Amino acid sequence: MIIDIDNLKLVYVAVCRISQGWFDPVEMYASLKADGKTNSSGFWGIATHMLADMSGYLGCTSAQFSDKWDQRCSDNDTRMMGYHCTRHSEMQVFVEKGILPLSEEIIRLSEDQAQTIKGKSMWEYRLQKSPGPFFLLSYKCARSPEKHSFFRGPEILFTCTGHHIDVNPVRSVPLIIHCAIPYPLLSERDYLAFCVLRAYFNFLDPEDRMDFDGYSIDLKGKRLDPQHIVRIEGIRDII
Repeated sequence: MIIDIDNLKLVYVAVCRISQGWFDPVEMYASLKADGKTNSSGFWGIATHMLADMSGYLGCTSAQFSDKWDQRCSDNDTRMMGYHCTRHSEMQVFVEKGILPLSEEIIRLSEDQAQTIKGKSMWEYRLQKSPGPFFLLSYKCARSPEKHSFFRGPEILFTCTGHHIDVNPVRSVPLIIHCAIPYPLLSERDYLAFCVLRAYFNFLDPEDRMDFDGYSIDLKGKRLDPQHIVRIEGIRDII
């Protein structure tokens, strides 16, 4: 089962499968709305807030809700669509190697040749918190020409060095790599459950709909195998 938060049909099918025999998501949303829960900005913007409201409706704890949601995602062989934005001269490298976190060699070279004091501090923090690789959850967000990854390459190299890496625009093109990421590779699953449910509720109630600009997946240093790459899109109309 693939979930793409921009795709109404895929989100609808996913939530129906996960909730089947457990709760009615339409009835739940109607009840939460009647109780004024959906009027809170926290409901739409904070994962723990929404999940706590839903858990309260079901008479369980947030942890119990999350555990059951995770199990049902696993049972349905769930994969999340994520979009990796970068700039490169050759698509084939991703077909052969997949999407990799920064190697120790690249980090070492950056430290030796280009890393600023600010870059060193930024990289040490990033290495502890979120080493990537990164995937945007929304294709609409990934397609935005304002993404500096299209112009300068991976954002994580900027973090590593403290300044932008020079990229030759003649020899490289902006790429959006479409990936169906298996559920076992995902971390921060409460956050992803929130994103899926918010997308579903947005479709139920367009009045409250918001874009997922900047929402992302961090694989926390895990490699994404090329078999999970659905498509590699070259964006020629971005300079």
